[in-house]
Amino acid sequence: MKFSTLLLAAALFTAPATAFADGPKIGPNGGPRADAGPYHVEVVLKGNDVVLYVTDGADKPVDVTGAKAEATVLANKQTQKVALEPAGGNALKGQANLGGAHDNVKVVTALTMPGQKPVQARFEMGHAGH
Repeated sequence: MKFSTLLLAAALFTAPATAFADGPKIGPNGGPRADAGPYHVEVVLKGNDVVLYVTDGADKPVDVTGAKAEATVLANKQTQKVALEPAGGNALKGQANLGGAHDNVKVVTALTMPGQKPVQARFEMGHAGH
């Protein structure tokens, strides 16, 4: 009887920790989200556009004016480096040659905010836009 009580107590104590765990790794724009230093970044692929959205730790948009970023995209068995330029608000955007339908897209981003050191994030996507 004591063992089952102990097990129940352990389950109750660990439940709140899992309830506060970081939510799904999908950002508000529908792309995968990852941590990059003090930021959350989300990458979205639409056609040949590569868009990187930047938010702070509280998921508030961060102005990316003056920021520099680069995405290394592995798609269709080819690696491309794509310069990402500020595109208004919290978005940086660039163009890649993604071609038609493709699976297993991998993206590594390097983001440098003004006056700060570069931070990286890695993403694996089933196909463009997801």
